[in-house]
Amino acid sequence: MLTTNTTSNLPLTIKTQPLIKKQNLSECRICGAPAQYANFGAISCSSCKMFFKRNANIEQKTFKCNFGGNCEIKRDNHHMCTSCRLKKCFQYGMSTDKFRPPRPNKSKTKSLVKVESRYQSEKLSILNSLEPDHSLLTTSQWTLLSNLYNTFDESQLLILGKSLVDTHNSLQPINVTYQKLVENYLLSIYEATGRYLRLNDDICKLSFNDRSVLLRNAADNVSCMAGAFIAHHFGLFSLDSFLKIMAAMFDKRGISLTLWTMKFINPDIIIYKIALSLFALSKTIYLYSPDISIDSTNSSTLFHIQNKYAEVTWKYLNYRYGWYEAVKHFHNIIYWLVALTTSITHIQTFSTHVYNIDSLVELTELTLILDDVEEIIETK
Repeated sequence: MLTTNTTSNLPLTIKTQPLIKKQNLSECRICGAPAQYANFGAISCSSCKMFFKRNANIEQKTFKCNFGGNCEIKRDNHHMCTSCRLKKCFQYGMSTDKFRPPRPNKSKTKSLVKVESRYQSEKLSILNSLEPDHSLLTTSQWTLLSNLYNTFDESQLLILGKSLVDTHNSLQPINVTYQKLVENYLLSIYEATGRYLRLNDDICKLSFNDRSVLLRNAADNVSCMAGAFIAHHFGLFSLDSFLKIMAAMFDKRGISLTLWTMKFINPDIIIYKIALSLFALSKTIYLYSPDISIDSTNSSTLFHIQNKYAEVTWKYLNYRYGWYEAVKHFHNIIYWLVALTTSITHIQTFSTHVYNIDSLVELTELTLILDDVEEIIETK
């Protein structure tokens, strides 16, 4: 649908159907984590056991899935959707009938605290219109969309972004406290980027050579997009203190390019996260290693991933906005990548950014290698 070698490359995907492992007595039926015992009627890990115990007796209407009940529950994302996780617990045979009767309460004082279910991490509110319309997206595509949304966790960035706004309004211009807040905010962007890369199934599925070539580009694209989106959401560059600190770190041209990039941002969090994954495996930027040939990666694999994401993006836009508006939104996404590429070219000249990208790429490569080794050991 789109080609590479242009600034509108499309990339990465969270696999819709994970590699199915043979279930056995050492694997949780709910999330796939290691498990030794049957709890409440199904073999499950301690995490899913306690989750079911906390939530099973709460009215099901309390929990709502934002993706039509199509979330794929796995070990590394099981906290993302309470509704789908609880539904899977019941599907695999967990029952409240197997709860142990409560012991008589001999306490002299009655508890006045109402116990509520654990609330999911705060995220930007998403559209209520995310109901599966099978005339546009297939069930697997809705599952893919759910995976895309859940893989990048922006909750910590939201907390820090709000803190930057609140602190700016209560403090005098630039001081040590606000400088530290900005540094923590930037560090959080890199940490969120690293988690995204380590949780993305399609990055794990790439060959070691392809991963080594593309991880740095993915880290650059994701971190810069995340920073621009949160700054746009909270209007951070309208804060004098924030603007001065960022200009001192990345100079005025860097700020100017970032503001230009923000002109193309769609405030719809779902479109943002789709675009994030589309850009994550872009093959257009090789400033770190100019001697690496584009042919050194498996282009056919990347084309397949990119086209799948392009199709999901187009179908969601068509579903959400209608054909005419979908064309304009898709066009805007492409412009965002063009602006992002220009911005990254400049940001890569700053040693602090390069160091942070190097660190998270190194950690990601190590984590994925260890995961590969663990999977090999498990299959033997």
